[in-house]
Amino acid sequence: MALILVIDDDGFYRGVIRRILEDGGHQVLETEDGREAVELYRQFRPDVVVTDIFMPGMDGGEVIRALRAVDNHVKIVAVSGGGAFYDVDVLDMARKLGAAVILRKLDPKERILGEVDRILKAPSAP
Repeated sequence: MALILVIDDDGFYRGVIRRILEDGGHQVLETEDGREAVELYRQFRPDVVVTDIFMPGMDGGEVIRALRAVDNHVKIVAVSGGGAFYDVDVLDMARKLGAAVILRKLDPKERILGEVDRILKAPSAP
């Protein structure tokens, strides 16, 4: 069982991800706010962070950069619900910032849980 921080301004989607991860045996912390997410990371050091890209205030790219500044070994999953064409550029940017896994909000629950479990087993990147 792992502790996973989920960051998304969409409360419905946060709930969906929470259920998927809890059904997979994980504990979940959640927030809709990027700044609060960084503080939660500092306080609890979750094993994985799942962050939306498009959020008001501190967006997902800024969250990824801030988390990397706190812990360069943080395991990050970036998620976007934008259109397919738009997702390519945005999710590529997230990968360049340090997201280890890239998902779309419409991915099936098996893929979401599988990717989170895969990243948990992977060694931390320096």
